[in-house]
Amino acid sequence: MSEKKKLGILIAAPATAKSSKTAVRLAETALAKNVDVYLYLIDDGVYNLDNQPLLSLTKRGLKLFACAYGAQQRGLPVSDKATFSGLVVLSDIINGCDRFISFN
Repeated sequence: MSEKKKLGILIAAPATAKSSKTAVRLAETALAKNVDVYLYLIDDGVYNLDNQPLLSLTKRGLKLFACAYGAQQRGLPVSDKATFSGLVVLSDIINGCDRFISFN
């Protein structure tokens, strides 16, 4: 039995951006194909913490991370919507995934 593929996604744009919507659709498609998806929100991407289509993917197995510093700078509270962390975790995601894609 082969190991599951791992996809890393970085979103640096708010939920209203076309790129964020594309990233969410990509994550949804990957999850449907039984791919492990690790998604990291950075910069204005932390505004996706209120993006219900994205948050609903966590129930399907999406591993959601958010930059703690980016959230703090934008006045967003730490919550249980994501795992809040720093850039070391992002580096681990990049190194641990078969593919990594960034959306600005």
